[in-house]
Amino acid sequence: MRPSLLRTASALLMLVLCLGLADSALAAGGENRIALIIGNGAYKSAPLKNPVKDARDMAALLKSLGFAVTLKVDAEQKDMEEAVRQFGLDLRQGGVGLFYFAGHGLQVGGNNYLVPVDAKIQSESDVRFECVDAGRVLGKMEDAGNSLNIVILDACRNNPFSRGFRSADRGLAEMRAPTGSLIAYATAPGSVASDGTGDNGIYTKHLLKTMRTPGLSITDVFMRVRMGVVAETGKKQVPWESSSLTGYFYLSGEDKANQPSAAATASAPAPVAPTVDLKAEKRRIAEAAERLKREQQELAEIQALQAEKARLEAERQRLAQAKQLAMASRPKQPPPAPAQRTSSANAQYFSLLARDGISEAQKYFENAVQANPEDADARAGLAIAYLLNKRDTDAKYHVRRVEESRVTTPGTRVARGFMLGVDGQLADSSYQLNRALEEGADKALVQLAMATAAAKKNEMDQAKKAMEEYRSLVPPMHENEYAKEMARKVDIVGRLVGTFYWTTDNKAISAYTSTITFVVNNNVLEGTAGGYGSGSISNIKITGKTMTLRFGYSMGIFGTSYYDLTCDLSGDLDSIPTSARDSSFGQTWNGYLLRQGSLAQSMAYHASPADCFIATAAYGEPWDEHVTTLRRFRDSVLANSSLGRDFVAAYYRHSPPIADAIRERPWARTLVRWALAPVVVAAGAANGDSQSQAWLLLAASLLCATAGAHRLRGRRRRHSDEGQGG
Repeated sequence: MRPSLLRTASALLMLVLCLGLADSALAAGGENRIALIIGNGAYKSAPLKNPVKDARDMAALLKSLGFAVTLKVDAEQKDMEEAVRQFGLDLRQGGVGLFYFAGHGLQVGGNNYLVPVDAKIQSESDVRFECVDAGRVLGKMEDAGNSLNIVILDACRNNPFSRGFRSADRGLAEMRAPTGSLIAYATAPGSVASDGTGDNGIYTKHLLKTMRTPGLSITDVFMRVRMGVVAETGKKQVPWESSSLTGYFYLSGEDKANQPSAAATASAPAPVAPTVDLKAEKRRIAEAAERLKREQQELAEIQALQAEKARLEAERQRLAQAKQLAMASRPKQPPPAPAQRTSSANAQYFSLLARDGISEAQKYFENAVQANPEDADARAGLAIAYLLNKRDTDAKYHVRRVEESRVTTPGTRVARGFMLGVDGQLADSSYQLNRALEEGADKALVQLAMATAAAKKNEMDQAKKAMEEYRSLVPPMHENEYAKEMARKVDIVGRLVGTFYWTTDNKAISAYTSTITFVVNNNVLEGTAGGYGSGSISNIKITGKTMTLRFGYSMGIFGTSYYDLTCDLSGDLDSIPTSARDSSFGQTWNGYLLRQGSLAQSMAYHASPADCFIATAAYGEPWDEHVTTLRRFRDSVLANSSLGRDFVAAYYRHSPPIADAIRERPWARTLVRWALAPVVVAAGAANGDSQSQAWLLLAASLLCATAGAHRLRGRRRRHSDEGQGG
């Protein structure tokens, strides 16, 4: 080997050794330390005593240990999300990041959520929109690429919203710790912790005590905390950690006891250089290079956008001057509306709306509208921010104000098109959004609005195409929650994941009903059969809005047979119309796939009385005809309105225990019989039953006659009194 090449290789090896040693031994001093502390206790439905005090004490301790601390107490969702976003930006400076949360936390579908004090949770589906995903904190830390991260969750208390939840999951779920990080829980995954009776929670009390001890590595700190909590609670609460640390870290001073003395160092032989994992170092450097490449691409995109905006603004000014020259002989026109003059200043915030800067853009537009209510362009941006945050009523008000101003900018067109799409007017929405594209609106925001409009009309192919265009413009790390949810919604394969009852055309569910469970494995939809009997699912194919599959079943000594199912995916995927052809007999019959746990399942016919109407539980078979009348009223009248569907969902949530209580008490059955009789008549009349309509007309006539007689009797009494007085 040439001497020059040998020297170069030696230098590279020493560089790799230095990098490895720097990463594997993090000293307590000298590194950048950043902490975000959140303590929530002022919950309306289930307040907690200790989290605010815990958070303040933890913030004070970390400040004394050299951390730059951001403290949030009794934080609302918007404040928490903004704090996490800023925390992620701060961590990009490098060093050590520490996130601490005390308050209510819960798990839904295997994901952990931190509950803000303003959360309004009635069911599991509200959690994603009302809470902060703990995975988002991990994602921000991982994106920052700093040396070490610590997440402490003192949030494993009882779920105060569990009555509205279908699942019975307790505590928090275990999360995967990214490389170079540690996640600490107040108790084991799936278990709950106590809030404590002292000034601090039990877990945080031991944390505050142990973290002050100098010379303890971070893993030793949590080991001692666990020992203390277990001893105090009698093993009822066992703290838990998930770690992927690759070095040592000391909160308060290094481990001096294990440092060799100066004399020992002088007499000891020279240390041998540690073995270096060259593959790991190469991978780390490659990841850093890839991250730098992405940032360069983003910078290039931003510069290109700014150049395009500048070009469009110059073109607008040129056209405005030409228009003034052409109209010189006409009366002087009023100056342009403020929104027209400020649209270029607002452009960068419209771009943020399509990415992960919704909250920042919303604050800007709120301040802009407050400062100048006539700024139609800023009002349009605020309307879009409200639409992205599911505040449709507020958005509709601002869009109406924009239309009243008659100001037209790319932003106002996007707001109009977005609102029209939410209202289900796909054609008008497409016109406005395409015009907005021509006039220079942010492409990613327009594609997000187009996907919304198409999905509202169940044009999933069109919506999916718009989301693919959106994702070609926005890197995954900058997608906002609205875009992620929309991507899941337009992905038919993803929406099919779950368990379905396979019913006949009357939607009857009984002990003899088969089930089909769909899962996604390596981006391929797969199915398994369950419920009554045994079977297998194969040949799943999705073409447009149609899915076909084969349901194989056993015929005992006669071998096996199968059904070929054709499923219509053009409508609600909680209730999928199907047709099935039997290979043995050639018969074809229609039915439904009803999603387990959905309103469609609740509204199906169940053989169990506890799942039917209260009338069934109270009266039994003699009232089957009346139950049929009530079901028909439910399907033809109530299910056609949002308020009616909410009523049906609430009924099925509360009716089983009520039905059991009625069935056990004869006097209650009699009372409900009399109370339900007019309801059955009214339901039959609404369904078009002539006999029920006749009874209802007779009842109304009797009521009017009684009221008239009572009124006539009162009039005669008044005349009699006047005659006696005269």
